Amino acid sequence: MWFIILYLFIGETLSQESIDPPTVNISQGIVIGTYNEYYHFYGIPYADSTSGINRFKGPRPPPNFQTPFIANRNDVKCVRATGQGFEGTEDCLVVNVFTPTLNQTSRLPVMVWVKGNEFDGVLEPEISFKRFMDKDVVVVSLNYRESILGFLCLGNSIAPGNAGLKDIIAALQWIRQNIIAFGGDPENVTIFGHGSGAAAVDLITLSQMSIGLVNSAISQSGTAMTPWAVTRDNLKYALIVANALGHTVTDIEMLSDIFTRVSVSALMAVLNDLNLTDNSMAFAPCLEREINGTVPFLTKSPHEILSSGEQLNIPFLTGFVDIEGTIRYKEAIEDDWLEKMDQSFPEFVQSDLIFESEEQEQLVVKDIRNFYFGNSSININSFQNYLYYHGDTMITVSAIREAKKRAVSSNASVYLYQFSYKSPLGSIFVGPLNVNGAAHNEELGYLFYEDVENETTISTNDLAVSDILVERWTNFAKTGNPKSETSSVQWRPLTSNNTYYLRILDDEEVHINDGGSLDIALQNPQQETLTFWEQIYENYFNDAKSRWGIDDRIEDDNENEEDDENEETDNENEEDDGGNTEEDNGNEDADDGNEDDDNGNESGNDGGNGAVSTTQAVSTSLVIITIIKILSELHLFYAMS
Repeated sequence: MWFIILYLFIGETLSQESIDPPTVNISQGIVIGTYNEYYHFYGIPYADSTSGINRFKGPRPPPNFQTPFIANRNDVKCVRATGQGFEGTEDCLVVNVFTPTLNQTSRLPVMVWVKGNEFDGVLEPEISFKRFMDKDVVVVSLNYRESILGFLCLGNSIAPGNAGLKDIIAALQWIRQNIIAFGGDPENVTIFGHGSGAAAVDLITLSQMSIGLVNSAISQSGTAMTPWAVTRDNLKYALIVANALGHTVTDIEMLSDIFTRVSVSALMAVLNDLNLTDNSMAFAPCLEREINGTVPFLTKSPHEILSSGEQLNIPFLTGFVDIEGTIRYKEAIEDDWLEKMDQSFPEFVQSDLIFESEEQEQLVVKDIRNFYFGNSSININSFQNYLYYHGDTMITVSAIREAKKRAVSSNASVYLYQFSYKSPLGSIFVGPLNVNGAAHNEELGYLFYEDVENETTISTNDLAVSDILVERWTNFAKTGNPKSETSSVQWRPLTSNNTYYLRILDDEEVHINDGGSLDIALQNPQQETLTFWEQIYENYFNDAKSRWGIDDRIEDDNENEEDDENEETDNENEEDDGGNTEEDNGNEDADDGNEDDDNGNESGNDGGNGAVSTTQAVSTSLVIITIIKILSELHLFYAMS
């Protein structure tokens, strides 16, 4: 009899849960989600539409709901170029919330996932937060504007810059106001991301807009100190795109008007045809200037902020995989980058280096090439070194340098890791790459693959590595200490004198590791490589900067730029030709907007020589040939995975 009653009670409870979907009450109104092992709430607006005049501005407050909001759309995407057209909408600023409980007294730690892919909106593989639910944390993922819509930086009220990062701030503000309704703790929020998402996470910790919104941060395979994280020329590709749209730009206001009025389809068509021939990022975060009516996200460079200790004083965890350069695997196979590097290596030197003369540049570039390739040609036989070069210059060296800098300038804990484990589970997010080490994205499979326990091809060690990562990530979110119940290895934070790090070993290395554990505590990662690059940066570092006039030079001191602009105008008026020979100063001409391309002087990213003054080294004829080539063969840059 009691068995029958219990059976009926359980059946009624389960039936009622399926009939009555989960409901929460937030500041905008009632939200209705779904339940399948845990609670899902998709597509909740955290800001209003960004269309029209608001296209490049900071986000506006979200709309209120007149009727209950059905949070079941998991297909909302921000606008992105697809190579053939575009997808997504400008009404895309939404969050997705996943939680194991709706008990408001639970106050579970909150982890906010920021997707990456080179700030360009390319879709990442489908990910699941199921394993995080098992660890009793609330996870929030979010959309933010990317590419030109998120990072057009004109320094005026129409496009002040960093709209995408301000979107993330708005999402964090929404979380602080509403996450209690989902069982989360607004006083314990960890933001984490991968690739350009990791750089965005890091930049969030450097902005005064983030105070009170973030309590710890995890940056996987990307930091604010990477050469591509903050642009060295905020106008270059804006001018190129405007030119491709058929406009000859004479001033910033004209540029603003063009991009505000152009249709999304026309804008994405140009981006689909834009091709960057090295590691550059066309549109990236920038250093802003003070504008009436707007609050800047970032006015100082990451280097300056981290050197002075002005970042948020919160626990920070960062790291890299063995071969981050697989991010440029496709370019070598499909786009002839091996041959291009062999013939024009200076074009692939990152934008955070600058030289005083052509002779100095030639000597330093030769040293860099010799360090990775010796005196050999760059071809398929040097493919592994090609991957090491791009991985070091785009991600690895910057991750280590930033971790060390944070350990010196802050008393908050800083943790560093190297991921080396390889298995079919990691290849889910990587693909079948034949490389000697863990590839870019490799660790994501162990964090976000949903059916780890049920996958028959997954070994005991594969599952253990997944457990170690998820445990360390979630414990870091809970306490600021990335400990693991599966591993007994203590992960020590860096100090000002010691670069401690944790290495997750490959299967083949486990048997020679004392005790057979899958991870090991070490010191001084990539020491030879780091020493080489620190010597380079000590002498030739080119810090992030912005310019605010079409014909402005990139000035080292952004605070004095208005005076510099006036001085340039006076000098131009004194010239006999009306100041139309800007090429002599290495400045950009409004009619073509892309003089620097002949040097591989790509802005704001991983390769190309940024604001390096190599224009003097190139003859006028080569400049003209290169400009013609760019304007005739424009096609969209390949996006980071």
